[in-house]
Amino acid sequence: PKFTNRPFIFSCFALSIDGKLNYPDLKSGFAIAKYNLTATEDECYADWWILQLARSISDAVIIGSNSLNIEKNDYTAQINTSELEQLRTELNKPKNLLHIIISRNCNKIDFANELLCQDNDIPLIIFTQQAPGLLPQYFIVSNTKELNLANKKQVILDNALDLNKLIQKLHQNGVKIILNESPYYHHHLQQLQLLDEAWINSSGVYIGGNTSSLGQFNNSFAVNVHPHYTILTLHSLGYNFVYPRYKVSYKKCV
Repeated sequence: PKFTNRPFIFSCFALSIDGKLNYPDLKSGFAIAKYNLTATEDECYADWWILQLARSISDAVIIGSNSLNIEKNDYTAQINTSELEQLRTELNKPKNLLHIIISRNCNKIDFANELLCQDNDIPLIIFTQQAPGLLPQYFIVSNTKELNLANKKQVILDNALDLNKLIQKLHQNGVKIILNESPYYHHHLQQLQLLDEAWINSSGVYIGGNTSSLGQFNNSFAVNVHPHYTILTLHSLGYNFVYPRYKVSYKKCV
């Protein structure tokens, strides 16, 4: 669907059957499907391909600063499949997505080692409340009103960290579809009633315990005010991998 004042926003994640995002001894979210030892090669690969598909149709991707730390300074939302690179070309989208890192304290970001922060062709916005102490000279520092996508690397300062305002400004600059890859902002976008769809892949592994899950560090929704998920499409691959696509709606129960 097309919106007049904001982009279409969706999330894509792989979860264990009990809703965990990672293993306690391997924090990477990409490990959930990969380390399903009973799954076929195609089932293990499916999660990565679906994420690649989500990236290929998007203009921008949201990444949380915690993901940068977990993925060891090499987190870029690249598209590495030739058929999906061709799809992106047919959709008239540039080679690289706009990467949006949201961080209350961007001093936690390693500007020296983080690939996204280097002087390359990957467009990057760091949305934060205060500028870092050390910042490479090729970064432009401005506020939301001055956002200019012609600048490859920019820090956008906003004391309130108003994500709604940023998203509206991105829409004005031609960003029509945003993929969210941040577990924290998956929940927060729903609090703002901005998340439109969720692609939740389920791999047949059980983890348990207190390792990460969606919305773990956010306040819970109440019984009469919470998002509702309606299945748009439902698919399975083999016996170990299920990948539904959900529409997210916000109906208040009375």
